[in-house]
Amino acid sequence: MQVFKSFFMIARKRLRSACIYFAIYTVIILIFSFTAESSFDGNFQSSALSVYIEDHDCTDASLALCSYLDSLHEVTTEPLSAEEIADQMYYRMLDYVLVIPQGFEEKLLAHDTGGLLDSSMIPGSSNGIFVNLQVTQYIHSLQSYLAGGYTLSSALTATDRCLAEIPAVNAVSFGSDNSVTDNRVFYFYQYLPYVFILILFAGMAPILITMNEPDMRRRTLCSCLPASGRNLQLAAACTLYALLVWLLFMLLGFGIFRQDFLTRYSLLAMGNSFIFLLFCVAVTLFVSIFSPDENVLNMISNIIGLSMSFLCGVFVPQSMLSDGVLAVGKFLPAYWYVSINDMLALSEQTFDMHAYLQGLGIQLLFAAAAFALLMAFSGARRRAQL
Repeated sequence: MQVFKSFFMIARKRLRSACIYFAIYTVIILIFSFTAESSFDGNFQSSALSVYIEDHDCTDASLALCSYLDSLHEVTTEPLSAEEIADQMYYRMLDYVLVIPQGFEEKLLAHDTGGLLDSSMIPGSSNGIFVNLQVTQYIHSLQSYLAGGYTLSSALTATDRCLAEIPAVNAVSFGSDNSVTDNRVFYFYQYLPYVFILILFAGMAPILITMNEPDMRRRTLCSCLPASGRNLQLAAACTLYALLVWLLFMLLGFGIFRQDFLTRYSLLAMGNSFIFLLFCVAVTLFVSIFSPDENVLNMISNIIGLSMSFLCGVFVPQSMLSDGVLAVGKFLPAYWYVSINDMLALSEQTFDMHAYLQGLGIQLLFAAAAFALLMAFSGARRRAQL
């Protein structure tokens, strides 16, 4: 077991740096978990925006529109110059500018739809588009009542009542009663693929590169230990190292979330994370046989980790990705990891054991393919060095 012991002797010398990496990635995953939870819970909730209105008509219709916007947003009506408006929009102090020209009410009563309002917003701003939709909705509703024979006073009252009766939209949260567990646990598991890749590349890959140095490798080959024995001991050491990393994160999750970490969802997600860990081990072993320096190793880990995270739905939900991106993501194991995690987190009613096992099997196939490439390249590289 000399190779096995040598592996952990090198690991012990790098224990301080490994602890630093673990602490860094622990902070990263906790920040992701808690900030993602709050941002997700805030989805689909309207917020008050900054709106500036110039009312040059000052009639019942224009005042009613101003009152409607004031009930939804922070409205400013104090006169501003064109330069002041431009400055405030540039510094994002204003989201939307509405100018109600003189004759606004007359055009409404005459059913004239051209040039009713003038507006401006920050180009490409979703906030500005949101306010503009609200203004358009109000005007269209008011015009509909006027076209139906309502008087202006009755149309304004009916429009206010109609818009007030629009049902509120509530976001479906993973922390709701229909979910399997606390949504913080969901996000904890969601970001593990990115963290596993980075921490194994940062902690385990340098040890493997040291083990593959020419002098150490030649010394091992000169001994009575066969190459198969060396590879077996090295594989056992890598597996144990990765298992310790996995256990540390599982203990971290239990220490933070307590009982929420022991739900049925969490235990199934725990198995999912372990299967993905095997792929991370295989990729780390494969990259290590080329003995890249530390800078190249960091670059490779970021390329693999970030590309899989963005293409497979780790950072951005799969429901928000285009079909083309998802088609590419299906050729990466993180896609199937995230698919399982999404299925487990949404609701117990959506869980399908067949889909769960299928996702695990596909991830195992990716790991097996990576191990096969490892063996092929390792054998070719060993023959080239002889």
